[in-house]
Parts: sequence; C-alpha cells; structure tokens
Amino acid sequence: MASKLEELTTFLSKNNNAQLAIVAAAASVATLVTVFSIQGVQRKRRVRKLKEELGDFSDGIENMNQKFEPMLSSYDRDPSVSELFQKEYPNRIVDKKSVINLQSDEKELFSEQLARNKVFFGEEGLEKIMNSFVIVVGAGGVGSWAVMMLLRSGVQRIRIIDFDQVTLSSLNRHAVASRSDVGTPKTVVLQQYIQNIVPHALIDARVELFSIDNASELLSGNPDYVIDCIDNITTKLDLLKYCYDNNLRVISSMGSGMKSDPSRIQIADIGNTFEDPLSRSVRRQLKKMGIEQGIEVVYSTEKPGKVQLLPLSESQEESAEEFAVLPDFRVRIVPVLGKYLA
Repeated sequence: MASKLEELTTFLSKNNNAQLAIVAAAASVATLVTVFSIQGVQRKRRVRKLKEELGDFSDGIENMNQKFEPMLSSYDRDPSVSELFQKEYPNRIVDKKSVINLQSDEKELFSEQLARNKVFFGEEGLEKIMNSFVIVVGAGGVGSWAVMMLLRSGVQRIRIIDFDQVTLSSLNRHAVASRSDVGTPKTVVLQQYIQNIVPHALIDARVELFSIDNASELLSGNPDYVIDCIDNITTKLDLLKYCYDNNLRVISSMGSGMKSDPSRIQIADIGNTFEDPLSRSVRRQLKKMGIEQGIEVVYSTEKPGKVQLLPLSESQEESAEEFAVLPDFRVRIVPVLGKYLA
C-alpha cells in the first residue's frame, strides 16, 4: 500500500497536468457542496416564511374555528347584510322536483342548443343531465365557472350559494362578472347572466353564508350533486362533513395556489391525494372526524412554485380591516388556478 502511494506521489510530482486536474476536481466538489448548502438554507428560509404568511392549516383549525365562529354568527344576524340582500333579490326555491314548463318552440331551440351535447352524452345521458339538480356552494373564481359549465352541459336546476359581492379584484377570474356588477351579489350576477343563455333554467340564488347551522336548509331538495367551491377551510370542512354524514354526493375543489399546468389536474378520493397542501390539511382534519375515504375531490399534483400572499397597497396597509369582506376575514389571498379547476 505504501509503495503504491509513493508511486502515485512520484507520478504527480512529475506531471503538472495531473496536479491541475486533481486541484480542479477538488475545487469543483467544494463549489458544489457550497452551492447546495446555500440553496438548502435558502429553501428552508422560504418554507419558513411561507408558513408564517399562510399559517399552519393542519394544526390551526380549532383556533380558526374559535376566531371565526363569533364573526360568522354575527354576519347571519346582521339584517343590513344577509337579510337586506334577500329582500332586494328574492330567490326562487328550486329542488329536484321543480317542474320546468317549456313551450314547443322553446323546446326546439333548446334541443338545437344542446345538439352537440347529445352527440357526446347520448340521448339517455343528456336526459339524465337535464333532469338533475345540482347545488354549488361558492360562486367565485371556481364556482362561477362550475355553474356556467353545468348550465351549458344541460343542467336546468341549480342552486347557487354565496354571501359575497363582486369586487374589482373578482373580474380577473369570475366567469361572467363585469365592472357594472361590482357591489352586486355574485349569485345574483350569475342568475341574471344565465337568463340570457337558458331563459327557462330554474336558478335558486342564495345570498347567504354557508354554515353548519343552516346546512340542512341550504342543502335541501334532494340534490344529485353538491359542488364545494369554498375557499375557507373551516367552512369547507363543515360542508364536507355534513354531506358525508347525510349521504349527499359531493365533489370538492382543492388548492391550486401558484399552479398553472392543467394537465396535472386530477379527480380522486380525498384519501388518495398527494402533492397538494390543502388536500393534505383537509384529509388530516377529516380523519380526525372519522372520515378517511368517500369524498371526491379535484386537485392538482403539480408542485407549487414560490408562493406569497398578494401585497396590500399603502392605503390598505393603513386600515386593512376596512377592505375585508367580513370582520377579521382575509383581505388578500394566494393567487390560484381559477377557471382551470372548474
């Protein structure tokens, strides 16, 4: 062994190129180790900063419930908000048994309108779709697109539930809202727009905040499907738990913050999801409630890029609470995939 080391030493002492090669290799290894170490530290800092900005979904649900429950309850009791909208925009009660009366000429028009749907779904399939009743909870960047696609697919009985109004920041993702709709309830905007596409459609627009207290009334009518388009995790869990306990078929939209690849969108059971932080949080909380399988979700397997909350303007920073939809409610949210998920 000693003789081999001596031979190697002698060889290197006489060969400058070999010496340079070894030095270069050692320097490269040292550089790579340094770069990877720096990247690792930076990655940990970004993750830590992201967690600080977003909070811990998996462990903070109970605290969130305690924080938001009084606020949500006061919203339901506030006549200047919920009851006022209900008086201004009285809704039509729609359920599975609601009868749709069409004149012969309207039947002919609607049949032509769905001609391509009939080719795709078949006559029996389209008939089933046309006779269905679907409830969509949440009418924002996901829910509004879901409603429009249901309508254009042939669904004629839809209940839309959302307490919120259209804002300027809604216009980059809402399916139908325009500047003239700012300040109008999102459900009402959808209802009015739908009349121009399928005038005879029965749309039950509820300007209400979903909660476990009004779940039995809002989800009544024997729906064929409930579509969860809620962006508040506590309310989302309440909806999913209620649907599971009452054997209501539900499909839930999961997280898509900073994701942009529609080819990675999947439909799966909540128990089989991966690579999605919101799905993981929902899955953990449902497991605590005794639910491990049986809830269908739409989610993306794409790993999100660098995520940070949208910044507040200078005026918003001075009085941020004035820009919240509800007291103590979020003012800025993580950018999302929007219509692709719908």
